[in-house]
Amino acid sequence: MAKESAPASVDARTDQINRLIEQNADRAYAVALRMTGNAADAGDVVQEAFLRAIKYMGSYDASLPFEGWLNQIIRNVYLSSLGVESRRRSVSLSAPRGDDEDSASLEDVLRDDEPGPERLAQAQADSESVRKAVAGLSPTLRMAVVLADLEGMAREDCARTLGCSLAAFDVRLHRARAQLRGILSREGVR
Repeated sequence: MAKESAPASVDARTDQINRLIEQNADRAYAVALRMTGNAADAGDVVQEAFLRAIKYMGSYDASLPFEGWLNQIIRNVYLSSLGVESRRRSVSLSAPRGDDEDSASLEDVLRDDEPGPERLAQAQADSESVRKAVAGLSPTLRMAVVLADLEGMAREDCARTLGCSLAAFDVRLHRARAQLRGILSREGVR
């Protein structure tokens, strides 16, 4: 009988892994896209993150949210990829967020409900300025902004994902926002 239960438990584990991947694929891609700034690299980061998640599924603590654990893996894969390729990239603010959270993204703040041609041109320029400003942040500060402001994650979850204390995360987020404010105000972006 033990031989029959082993394949059943393997099948159940495989089904669980497949279900978690399906439930989190879009969100994982959105996080990776905002970190990397382009679709090709985001796809590579997500693929490697899911491979690592499958490999280390035995170390996952089911009492914690899978999304937070997966975001930590995505962060680690992204940071590893920076060592391989160090050129700067822009962060896409137009990628879908993948959820309907109440917090506004930077793109939402720049959007006007009834844009005229001048407003549309200005919004486009502002959006590009924001993309460049976010891309110009250090990877540590960029990840803080991406997770908190673009993904709308709770501060505690962001800190856990980035592997730092809540106080350290708050400092990173404050510094990132201050740098963005300074860059954008110099460029005349409200």
